[in-house]
Amino acid sequence: MRVLFVTALLVRLASVFVVQTSYVPDETWQCTEVAHKLVFGSGHLTWEWQEGLRSYLHPLLFSLPLLVLKLLRFDSAALVILVPRLFQALLCFAGDVLLYRLVVKLYGHSQATYSVIMQLSSWYLFYVSPRPLVNNIETLLITATLNLWPTRYNDKVTYPAVILAALSVAIRPTLVLFWVFLGVHYLIKCPERRFSSIIKAFVIGLPTLVLTTLLDSYMYGKFTFVFQNFLKFNMAGSEVYGAHPWHWYLSQGIPAILGTHSIFIAVAFIKERDYPRQFLGVVLATLFFFSTISHKEFRFVQHLMPICMVWAGLGLHWISRHIERSSLYTIIMLNALVNIIVAFYIGFFHQRGTISVVHDLSSSVKSGDSVVFLTPCHATPYHSHIHNAEVDLRFLDCSPDLAGLESYEHEEKQFYRDPQSWWKKFSGEKKRVAKSTEYVVAFEENLPHLHKLLKDSGYKVDRKYFFAHLLVDDKLTSHLLLYKKTWGT
Repeated sequence: MRVLFVTALLVRLASVFVVQTSYVPDETWQCTEVAHKLVFGSGHLTWEWQEGLRSYLHPLLFSLPLLVLKLLRFDSAALVILVPRLFQALLCFAGDVLLYRLVVKLYGHSQATYSVIMQLSSWYLFYVSPRPLVNNIETLLITATLNLWPTRYNDKVTYPAVILAALSVAIRPTLVLFWVFLGVHYLIKCPERRFSSIIKAFVIGLPTLVLTTLLDSYMYGKFTFVFQNFLKFNMAGSEVYGAHPWHWYLSQGIPAILGTHSIFIAVAFIKERDYPRQFLGVVLATLFFFSTISHKEFRFVQHLMPICMVWAGLGLHWISRHIERSSLYTIIMLNALVNIIVAFYIGFFHQRGTISVVHDLSSSVKSGDSVVFLTPCHATPYHSHIHNAEVDLRFLDCSPDLAGLESYEHEEKQFYRDPQSWWKKFSGEKKRVAKSTEYVVAFEENLPHLHKLLKDSGYKVDRKYFFAHLLVDDKLTSHLLLYKKTWGT
């Protein structure tokens, strides 16, 4: 067991240094960017924070390591970038330990070992483990709560389980379905415990949600019920970020993030009859619910991964009892190798440029300089990586139309419709600082006229960054350019 946990810790720490690419804007803009503003005073709050769609619980958690850096005066840009990622990796390691404890509780030590092996060899979980995404926190909270959840029908619902479940809903309101399903299932199976369980839910769960609402209201400076605001937008307006067919999670989402682990899960369901049926029900209910929402992402169902890893571990455990040990090791190594290749490519190469350029800027910009990001909005980290309040930062805003204006066109659309006119207007209004340097970040191939205009205006290409081989948006290209221009006295 000690070897397993040391291996898990090393894998999570390794992810911090291997994963150097961008995944989704939320990993910085909804967490470390907000935490940076709370601790250091500089940071941009996106429209979600203006509308009260996000709980401050998540960024407050990540403000703690940043506050320690500030108090110790170790808040260099490099450490401000690194430490939240290390913190997140350690939280994922805690999730590995909790998964082991959960499977020991359900089945035994042998099955638990195989489940953790499956989790550590998952390309997706390695890929996301150093990213301060709220989805990592909800996954951790679900694993922790399932450790306390009554898995046998004569067990009681404990107060800590209710508190953790309520916290997970406060941080991620869509998890309410997960816990309502498990709760109703438990009440149906244990009618003798209905009254006491419902009392606990109200006596502990409701005050927990009330306290988190009061905390959010304090942080927002007005009464803010994040639970309602979040669900209202995501159920009705999330399609502004893209719409997907109803079957996307079944046909693409789940198969992609599970990858080769799907084989072991299939073995578990075909050969192993001893699995908790309430987990199967909540997975199916969650997939059905999320399939009704237009906008879909891989990470939205990430909180189901611990359950899937339990099943994958059961499948591997069954295989271990029916083949030679040498063959078992071969299967484990082949599965790990496939996932390592995928994780390394996606984590180290795919969509790297937007991270690399900001890392370089964080060490080269000085007070009075300015950086303009002419990329799809939120494509790069911002204040949380530059870490200099006296550097003027600018990006293309893409806040959705919440007022229902027919002629509304956000700034990013205006820019890509006519980049030359946008730049001329912006450049004419911009105030210059003597002996300062202006940087412009833009993708290379898709804006040829803008690039010519920049060069004619005295900007020179300072560095070129590889971004990706496979592009998911026509606004993205394979390389990213960093322009530089220094103003005299």
